[in-house]
Amino acid sequence: MDLSIQLLNARIAKHQLDELDSDFKQLSPAQQTLQLNHLCETALRMDIKYDFMQNMATRILTTNTPPAPFINQLTTTDALTFFTPALKENKGFLAQDTQGNNVLHNVFKHAHAQKLAFNYVRSLVLFESNDDLVKALAQTNARGLTPVACYIAYANKPNTPVKHEFSALLALMEIEQKQNPLAKQQLASILKGANINETSILLSAAYLQRSTAQIAHLIKAI
Repeated sequence: MDLSIQLLNARIAKHQLDELDSDFKQLSPAQQTLQLNHLCETALRMDIKYDFMQNMATRILTTNTPPAPFINQLTTTDALTFFTPALKENKGFLAQDTQGNNVLHNVFKHAHAQKLAFNYVRSLVLFESNDDLVKALAQTNARGLTPVACYIAYANKPNTPVKHEFSALLALMEIEQKQNPLAKQQLASILKGANINETSILLSAAYLQRSTAQIAHLIKAI
């Protein structure tokens, strides 16, 4: 077990919670990521500790910027849900990894077809006041892609998302494009020559506001 995890567990066991912030600041980004992931993994493994571990993560990230490796490794809907209260603090939703991805980029890119995050994110936008989350939907990475564009370009999509997730995805597209209407153009260049299935063609058409025939023609244009 890494020393950073041993230290974290010792602080929690001794109720030395005020020391968590100063400890975290002394760690490398890799060790900071280990600590945060340990809190999440413990919470998901032991329901009885979920709220406590979530509060610890929020306590740490309220005064610390999420490290790049942590952003890069946050790829599941469960992890996004766990860290949402923490990411609301200190502009966590806008923090980026070394490729310019925020947490939404990484969660959407690695989306599990049976456990999508679109409806969850839309609910956060509709019912909780967090401007940074809205901005994160329009934030582009080093390739010029938004989180939704990353989903369309890279995620495994064996089928069209179920109705409520598909509806939420369309809503997120609208939120993005109201803020950054030119961002969608980058996806068009990524799609040229790509090997994508019918679901990706359908979603690309919705995102780019073109017909599926136009998207199919675009893909063949190399």
